[in-house]
Amino acid sequence: MSLLSHFCRRIRLTGPLNVGELMQDVIMDPKHGYYPQAARIGHKGDFITAPELTPVFGEIIGAWSLLYWQQAKLPPNVHFTELGPGRGTLMRDIIDTVGIIGPAFFGKAPKLSASLIEISEQFIAEQEKLLCGNVRNPITPQQIFDNPNYLTRTGLHKAKLKWYSMLDHAPDNKPSLYIMNEFLDALPVNQFQKTEDKGWVEIMVDVEQDIDKLFYTTYKTGRSIKIDQDKDFSDLPVGSQIEHSPQSDKVVTSLAERIAKSGGAALIIDYGEDQLSTELTFRAFKNHQQVNPLEDLGLCDLTADVNFKDLKKSIANVEGVKAHGQSPSLPS
Repeated sequence: MSLLSHFCRRIRLTGPLNVGELMQDVIMDPKHGYYPQAARIGHKGDFITAPELTPVFGEIIGAWSLLYWQQAKLPPNVHFTELGPGRGTLMRDIIDTVGIIGPAFFGKAPKLSASLIEISEQFIAEQEKLLCGNVRNPITPQQIFDNPNYLTRTGLHKAKLKWYSMLDHAPDNKPSLYIMNEFLDALPVNQFQKTEDKGWVEIMVDVEQDIDKLFYTTYKTGRSIKIDQDKDFSDLPVGSQIEHSPQSDKVVTSLAERIAKSGGAALIIDYGEDQLSTELTFRAFKNHQQVNPLEDLGLCDLTADVNFKDLKKSIANVEGVKAHGQSPSLPS
């Protein structure tokens, strides 16, 4: 059964889905989801990220990592945790940089290790080949979801590498540098719109009665009632549209709690605003072209801008951790 057929059947049985539910399943469905099965990075893919364009990106992050580790007076056992490592290019360049120039910072070669949070069979194989030189044994979906640590290898500069399906499975008992490059933009968002007669309503996805075709609609929901009651949104004009990503808040809160417990830092690189946006940003890309997110489900990259203002609120709730930035991107 295709994802389109799955959603049409589900909606007819249980009612419309919110945008976040659709985005979650389209991205993560083990059999037909974009990241487990179809994700393509690069010039011949659907999108491209900075590490694929130049190693300088990872080299700069590697140098920053060493500077942070030295200033924090941590022992020369540098540990990284990357969420959504893609093809492994960024981690390769970081580890290579730290391995080469690390002795100049510590007086000896640092011991390197990394936790990679990944669920895509395709990306796991690419990461293993790039970081370790070969793929020892292909990883199956059952291994990914049944084993907290489904792969352990030794990679560049003798780095100890471990793969996990979830951040919660990775160790949190030692300092780590957490890296997220264009990770949060792939997490689901809920969408809301302010109306004249109903106040805030939630944007939902429904199905045509006679054909398998999805379309947007709006409903009053428990989530939209909470928006009604939030004073931060009370003065917005009718017609305003907003997005919120509960999963992004959860991930960033988890990182902050880990840092508060064991030390370290997090570097979040993504596109978005440091203020409330009243426009919707959920969109899809296929072959580097923007397309309808409700079509070709599972075959397109789904994304939405990151709300850094919300992330800062989540971090502020964790004692002993401070958010720095947002740093502006370079002009295009």
